[in-house]
Amino acid sequence: MKLAKRPSTFSYFELLDACKEPGCPICRLGQRSAQRHLTSVIYDGVNDVPLRATLRDAYGYCHDHAWLLPESGESAPLGIAIIHRDILNTLRTKLGEETFAKERRKTFRAAVAGALNSELSADSPQTFRHLPPKAICPACERQFEAEQLAFASLLEAFDKNDQPMHEALGSSDGLCISHLRQALNASRSQQAFNALVTISSKQLSALIDDLDEFIRKSDHRFREEKISDEEKESWRKALQRTSGKKIDQPDK
Repeated sequence: MKLAKRPSTFSYFELLDACKEPGCPICRLGQRSAQRHLTSVIYDGVNDVPLRATLRDAYGYCHDHAWLLPESGESAPLGIAIIHRDILNTLRTKLGEETFAKERRKTFRAAVAGALNSELSADSPQTFRHLPPKAICPACERQFEAEQLAFASLLEAFDKNDQPMHEALGSSDGLCISHLRQALNASRSQQAFNALVTISSKQLSALIDDLDEFIRKSDHRFREEKISDEEKESWRKALQRTSGKKIDQPDK
């Protein structure tokens, strides 16, 4: 069978390489882009006017990305201090502008539950009245953009029956549930959809087998049986598969 022309998207070969690494390859490429952004901010972006404005609007980086900043270079403490002094000053100003608005019909429990649900639910409309952010975490935005490029490359390759990409994804740890769902929803052909389902089903079956053996051999009755490396890592891979790849420290 003649292979179709490979996608021209720049992330094609990066995606092939990411499939050789642990965890979801889409997560890896997205996180790598976010890490590069953070390193760039520390080295030469502290005085970037548009970025500083975005950070003020977002009240800084999200939890995960904020705690990668200290590992982003020797000058990280000073950069963090300069950036966050600005953010906290903005927060203090905004705080002074807030006013109390009592909702008589709410009990304390209902009021607290409503506030928590608004913060925890990504699907519900933003209902915050106090200190609403006007921008998202810039590192999350970079991560999302990189993930979209990787998705485009993956789906284009599968649409064109690109065998190297089929083999790379098949031999990888597979897509996490979130990215698998997005890939299936974005598939433009039955061929790509079926390939994703087939590859992912095979990977899930293999992982379930490893989990079964890890669980069985952890029983005192079977302690004498050696647990393989794949079985030892099965619980970690299961976490990655359901919740996505853990954000790593920046590459040195």
